[in-house]
Amino acid sequence: MSERSELDQVADARRRIAAHARLPVTYWVFSGIALVLLAGVPIWTTLLSPADRPYVSWGIVALGLLSALYSSSRRRRSGVHLAKRVSAYPSARMSWLVGLAVTLAGFIGVYVLVDHGQRAVAFGVLPIVALAVFLAQVKTRSAMRRDIEAGRVRL
Repeated sequence: MSERSELDQVADARRRIAAHARLPVTYWVFSGIALVLLAGVPIWTTLLSPADRPYVSWGIVALGLLSALYSSSRRRRSGVHLAKRVSAYPSARMSWLVGLAVTLAGFIGVYVLVDHGQRAVAFGVLPIVALAVFLAQVKTRSAMRRDIEAGRVRL
């Protein structure tokens, strides 16, 4: 018979599964770069010639596809399939909604600044928006990990 209780074994299993909710540092580095690029789309389109603007759209599509491929390959390699919807993680919902609101407000703010000819101000706002969105994503991911460890995930 094992010297560890069943509750300890369950807690240990949850901790091991929750470790899969942590993403590697390289993911966060590339995520930060992608956030700056995506938040600055209004700025980048004003710097490009009209002939080059369709490449921005294709770049966003490529970024989305690469993100989906990374997620599916990570799931396949690890064998751990975590719930994909953020609504499955009760304590992550609020930070996710805040992150969406910050993303939307930041994108609209940068777009309005660029539209009014304030490109220099938009360049100054861009890192602040990217950092706020980045922190919201990190907080959401941490809340997801805590929910997995506590067993609060709803499928």
